[in-house]
Amino acid sequence: MAELPDPLRVAFLAGTLMHGGAEGQLVYLARALQGAGVDVRVYTLGQNEFYEAALRDTGVGLIHVGWAANPAVRLVTFARALWRFRPHIVQAAHFYVNLYVALASRLCGARAIGAIPSDVLLDLQDTGRWGALLLRLPSALWTNSEAARGNAIRLGVGRANIHLVTNVIDSSPFEEACGLRPTARNTAQTRVILVAQLVRAKRVDRFLEALAVARRTAPELKGVVAGDGPARASLEAQAGQLGLLPEGVQFCGWCDDVPRLMAEAHMLVLTSDHEGLPNVILEAMAARLPVITTPAGDAAAVVADGVTGFVVPFDGVEQLAERLVRLARSPDLRRRLGDAGHEGVRTRYACAGLAERLVAMYRAVASRSGSVGRREAQA
Repeated sequence: MAELPDPLRVAFLAGTLMHGGAEGQLVYLARALQGAGVDVRVYTLGQNEFYEAALRDTGVGLIHVGWAANPAVRLVTFARALWRFRPHIVQAAHFYVNLYVALASRLCGARAIGAIPSDVLLDLQDTGRWGALLLRLPSALWTNSEAARGNAIRLGVGRANIHLVTNVIDSSPFEEACGLRPTARNTAQTRVILVAQLVRAKRVDRFLEALAVARRTAPELKGVVAGDGPARASLEAQAGQLGLLPEGVQFCGWCDDVPRLMAEAHMLVLTSDHEGLPNVILEAMAARLPVITTPAGDAAAVVADGVTGFVVPFDGVEQLAERLVRLARSPDLRRRLGDAGHEGVRTRYACAGLAERLVAMYRAVASRSGSVGRREAQA
């Protein structure tokens, strides 16, 4: 097993630090490494974004390198910043920055690790003609899901080049929020929430269709869509056509206090076509919410059907509506599924051990590509 320098220096590159599961996980990664004595810096192409404060609170260095729109200028800016830090590992937080990571790391003699935060298929679809290069140029890749790992292998990426580091969750903010609002869920309405970026891949249209069907039987159901994006206008129009506005569903935009949002809800729905390991499911389980999900990415591996929630087919609108009604009508079932999910997420997805898993990945990358300390020995 390759030895790593002490102290180890790790640089992350994020395309954005806006609301999102990948961005939230980046905070966990940086915090875990920082706590293990690793010198961590996060470079970002965005500026004045949501997760910047959380990163700064951990003491992690945060550097903006995306002031120019031109990709070549961004690459040079990033490479110069890396040269000043002299990291041993450069790790991507988003698939679309893999090219920057692969090229800039070569210029400064570091080891590059590209990211696959979704299921690969969506990543390739979103990046078009650049997709194949983004997938293959980094000598190592990391992902949070077995689904992405399997898809990448089927696309020809070497099995040994893909490293799995599953998502984690700090359940304490969700437990505290629920404790502060012990009666928040004892209302005449049954609130079902969907938290997502409003883009085509999240298929929020399915949620709206199922909610409209379910409310014919359970009019106490109230949908809450938390998130924003290019599909919002069309989704609001659909909700109007389905008769869901104004009482049946609320579009509230991005919520800066997700624990509070979940403390006031009774269940969570995810209707995506594409996911990696959905962070929002872990958050819902931490808040003791039952989850109804499609089998996108690793969602069906996280949610045990009939135990911590329900897994419905991708286009199973009727099945989704039936599960919504069943949960709306049975507080005992919601409590049983929510308690089981809470126990599962604390057992399987706790933050403890995350730093060790990351360092093990760095050792594996080093053992395949040579010591990460070699450049310093030559300097």
